[in-house]
Amino acid sequence: MYSPPYFSEADADGLAIVREAPFALLISKDADGKTATTHLPIILDPDAAAGAPVLLGHIARANPHCKALTDGTAVLAVFTGPNAYISPNWYPSKHAGAQTVPTWNYLAAHIAGRIEALPDMADKRRCVTLLSARFEGDGSRAWRLDDEPEDFIRKMLGGIYAFKIIIDDIQAKAKLSQNRSQLDRAGIINGLQATERPSDFALADEMLARGLDKETE
Repeated sequence: MYSPPYFSEADADGLAIVREAPFALLISKDADGKTATTHLPIILDPDAAAGAPVLLGHIARANPHCKALTDGTAVLAVFTGPNAYISPNWYPSKHAGAQTVPTWNYLAAHIAGRIEALPDMADKRRCVTLLSARFEGDGSRAWRLDDEPEDFIRKMLGGIYAFKIIIDDIQAKAKLSQNRSQLDRAGIINGLQATERPSDFALADEMLARGLDKETE
């Protein structure tokens, strides 16, 4: 991933993007060398050893991509966080005479690793349980796999291919106009907040959390 130094993030920041934006694009090659892709939720295994993060996910066995995901298969999981179009009209510098063009700001993490299949029913059950708990939360109305009839659970688990991804490399990027002046960054934040689009608000909040509305050293 192309990432100038002022946009590059640490590994921990990449994992934070996974936690906040766990809907990923999984990319690999099939037996013929063709690119195979699937959009799916992928989460961090909460029980992975400290300092050795592992990703968890599953896809339908009916998905042709499944055939390409054997033990040791190299994969790339792409996670995209808040992102938005940035108008040049938001830059005070433009109104002072500077020449400017539009851009797109975003957070993204590219995680490369190797597939390890989880064929056992207990592992599949754990994978689905962790995924659903991640998004259902702890409320009294939250859906739980164990609430379903056992024969139905076994049938549904038989139709998925569960896996973990052993992480080899993490690349993370936060393109948040760090290369522009404080006045232009503040203008971007104001512009994002004025659009009334939730995704734009999320990006503005990320910039504010990093203090990009203030002067940086």
